[in-house]
Amino acid sequence: MAIPCMMCTCCAAPVAAGMRQSRASIGSVVSWWLSNPILNPATLVFMGFVLGWGWALFRVVFGIAMVLGIAYLAERYAGSSDTGSLSQSLPLEVDASTGNILARWMREFMTMAIRLLPEYLILVLLLGAARAWLFPVFSADDSMIWIVAMALAGTLFVIPTAGEVPIVQAMLVLGMGVGPAAALIMTLPAISLPSLAMLGSVFSLRVRFVIALGVVLSGIVAGLSATIVFK
Repeated sequence: MAIPCMMCTCCAAPVAAGMRQSRASIGSVVSWWLSNPILNPATLVFMGFVLGWGWALFRVVFGIAMVLGIAYLAERYAGSSDTGSLSQSLPLEVDASTGNILARWMREFMTMAIRLLPEYLILVLLLGAARAWLFPVFSADDSMIWIVAMALAGTLFVIPTAGEVPIVQAMLVLGMGVGPAAALIMTLPAISLPSLAMLGSVFSLRVRFVIALGVVLSGIVAGLSATIVFK
């Protein structure tokens, strides 16, 4: 269901929050949320033309494993408070007497904007200010330390849809190894610090930590595999 939506992680996060508030399971929400940016078909086609179809196939294979694996872990390690905290958050049916659909939509929109926009803007501003110091790494080789560093950086930073493709293309041209590049290809679109913050009302810190750790580890595995696949 997520594949035709083609949203970035921050665009998909509010929808994922609504799914969770409507009593969707943690695993299904995480699967939908991650699939949007990772398995975006438009991004995959763009990647095929810019980086080569080998990279696009690499993203599909590791992306499917990443989505299903992290969704399973999030469901598996969610505590009882995670699975039961939202059981009474919304009624099964919306009461039509609470106002017309436009008024309800505006009320929900304003509530979400007041809650999400300040934290989103602050986090994006801070990450943007730090980017100049964290990304002068064009000569990063295929060593383990660079793969881990790029997996961590890719997990934190926020980018627009398909933004990872020109970033990785430029870094490869300037000398970055395929290992760190693969780590960025998998982690940059998946999640970000702002999108994790957006889901704080529906996912506990424990669940979000499992998701973030899963993304980092997936990036490391992808980076190590790329040093073999693209040799």
